[in-house]
Amino acid sequence: MRYIVILAVVLFGAGFSPPAEKRLSLLLAEYDTQAAQNHRQHLWRFTFGDATVPVKEKVLTVEAQKPGETASWIRMDIGTNTVYRSRWVVTGIGNIIDLQQKKVVSETKDRFVKASGDSLIFYTNDIFKGKYYSVFDTRTGVYAQVKNPGFKAINGQDVEADCSLKNYKIYYYPPAAAKVELVKDAGYGEDLTRVSGAKPQLPLCWVDNTTFLYPNFSQAKNYVAIMKVNVTTRQQEKIGEIDQLPAPAEPCRFLTDGEGNTIFRCSRGYYKADAKKKTVTAITFFAAGNNFEIALTETPGKGHAVRYKGETIGSYFCDPEKAKTANGAIAFTNELVMGDEHYLQGVMVWTALTGKWKSIDNSDIAAVVGWTEE
Repeated sequence: MRYIVILAVVLFGAGFSPPAEKRLSLLLAEYDTQAAQNHRQHLWRFTFGDATVPVKEKVLTVEAQKPGETASWIRMDIGTNTVYRSRWVVTGIGNIIDLQQKKVVSETKDRFVKASGDSLIFYTNDIFKGKYYSVFDTRTGVYAQVKNPGFKAINGQDVEADCSLKNYKIYYYPPAAAKVELVKDAGYGEDLTRVSGAKPQLPLCWVDNTTFLYPNFSQAKNYVAIMKVNVTTRQQEKIGEIDQLPAPAEPCRFLTDGEGNTIFRCSRGYYKADAKKKTVTAITFFAAGNNFEIALTETPGKGHAVRYKGETIGSYFCDPEKAKTANGAIAFTNELVMGDEHYLQGVMVWTALTGKWKSIDNSDIAAVVGWTEE
C-alpha cells in the first residue's frame, strides 16, 4: 500500500506582486516512495518565486497507518478533498487537517457533508453506531455529536432502493411509521455484468428535501429515463431520456460540477439533468468552476482541451472531474499516453496572472487537493 505526502505550491506571477494582491497556494498529495515500510506522510511547501529551483519546506509528518493496524489513518488519495477558508483540509475519508497549526486535528472518518460558518458538518450512517450528525467547531477545535434529533444538514428523506427484484422498487421510510412503496417499478437497472465486482445499484440524487432523481433503465438496458420523484405527493415524471446505451465500463452515477449543476454520467457520456427545466442534455465540456471548462472527449495526440472564459488555453491528458480551480487558476494531474497505456507525469498548473502553464513533474502524485489564498 502507498501513502501520501502533501505538497503546497505557492504560485507567484512573473516579477513583483503588490503586497495587496492575494497569493494562491496549491495543495497536492503525493505518495512517499518508502511508505510501504515507514507508513509516513509528509506535509511540504514548495515556494516558487524568481529562483529556478523552488524552496522546499517540510511542514508536517504523520503516520498514515497506526502500529499494529491495517486500516488507513490519514489519506487524501481516496474520494474528494475539500479546502475550507484556506485553513482546513477535510480529506476524502473525513480526516481534518489544520494548515495553520500544521497538525491533524481530527482522525475521525465520517462522511463530510458541508461547511457552514465556523462549523464542519459530518454524517455517520453505521449499522453499529447508528445514524447521526457531528460538527467540528473551527473556533474551539471540538468535534461533537449533534444531540438535537431535528438537526438536518443533508437534503432528502429516508428513501432506499430495493435492487433484489427483477423490477427495482423504491421505498420511503417515514419517521415512526411503516415503510411506503414509493416507486413500484423503478426499472431493471443497468447491465453491470462486465464491471468487475459491481453490485446492482440505483443511484438517487436529491434536488431538495422532498424531490429526487433516479435512472430508470429499460429491460433491454439500452435505454434510460431520468425520473423525478416527489416524496410528499408520491408522484413521478420523466424529465429526459438517453438511448443507444453501450455496455458500461463502470456504474452510472450522479455528480455535481464546479458550477453546482447536477450531472448524470452513464456509458453514453455526461448529461446535465435540470429538474426545474425538466431537461436532460448531453454536455461536451465539464464545468470545473471559476470560469474553467475541460473537454470530456480527448483529442487524439493532444488530450482534453482546457478553456478559460471561453478561450482555449491548452490541451492535456487528465481527468476533468478531478481538476481543482480558484479565481484565475487551475491545476490537475497530467498523464503521458502511449497507445492504451497511461503514465502519470505530475501536475499542470495555469494562472491568469502569468497566462502560462507550469509543470510540476512527479510521478508519485496522488491527488490535487485544492487551493488556498493568502
